[in-house]
Amino acid sequence: MSDKVRITLLAALVVVLALIWWIGGRTPLEAEQRSFRQQLLAVDTAALRSFSISPAGARHGSPIQFYRDSLGWTASQGEHATPAFFEPMNSLLAALVDMRPQAMAGSDAATIDRYGLNDSLATTLILHDPKEIKLHVGTTTGGQDPVTAVILEGDPNVYLVPGAITWIMDLDFNGWIPKPMVNGDPANWDRITFVFPGSVGYSLERSGNDWIVNGQPADNVKVEKYLRNLSIYYGRGLEDPNDTLGARLIYSLRVEDNSRKDPIILGIFDAGGKLIARSTLAPPWLVMPFDAEQELPRMFRPPSAFQPH
Repeated sequence: MSDKVRITLLAALVVVLALIWWIGGRTPLEAEQRSFRQQLLAVDTAALRSFSISPAGARHGSPIQFYRDSLGWTASQGEHATPAFFEPMNSLLAALVDMRPQAMAGSDAATIDRYGLNDSLATTLILHDPKEIKLHVGTTTGGQDPVTAVILEGDPNVYLVPGAITWIMDLDFNGWIPKPMVNGDPANWDRITFVFPGSVGYSLERSGNDWIVNGQPADNVKVEKYLRNLSIYYGRGLEDPNDTLGARLIYSLRVEDNSRKDPIILGIFDAGGKLIARSTLAPPWLVMPFDAEQELPRMFRPPSAFQPH
């Protein structure tokens, strides 16, 4: 065999070995990923006017319908309706604008079960216009960069898409009811008054570009961080309105907002061994549970929390 032929065969062998290494070094999932679709959904959410969420079969619930008019989104279930809570709504719509899979997990029954996408576990999102689209939603992974398992009807494959969607799809009707506490734009807040048990209280007051606590200069950074967090915090559940009949007011928080006619008032009540909250931003029937260990120290802080070191 001539040297030229030997060199040619050796070069071909190197190419073949490199190809085997390149393919063999990938998992079956990675090999499949080279050909899965790049985009799963592209929804014009500005034009979207209605959709529904059907709970998983194991939950035996009825669908929640959503429709939008000039006042915004409304959620309804049977005879009940509520303005839809904007936080999960905005997160859901953002996920639908450009849903691109990170991976394709497979299409066999074991994969479908593993990702909670069988008929008893999957929740189904149905977009009604301009054409009907059904998206079955399974589990969401944990960690800093979660992904959610989905199946688009008409495509048998399980795709993993960026973000956490499952918590939104699993909300019951009560979860879609907004539960305001003290919300708004802190730039419009001039005075915040705290009252503790025993009618002991103090105020945070705006003075030009600065804040005053109990008549003394406050740490503006601490105050503004607290107010920002307070302004976006919502309640997490509902209580029986009858619980307020014999309840005793023990804490209150009053916010004077220059963009509103009336102040915002949050009242915390002792309702026989548990705390409940009512806000003037919510309808009278809306009563929320209040956590003494977590929420109370977060919202009702002593003056020292805002004083400079």
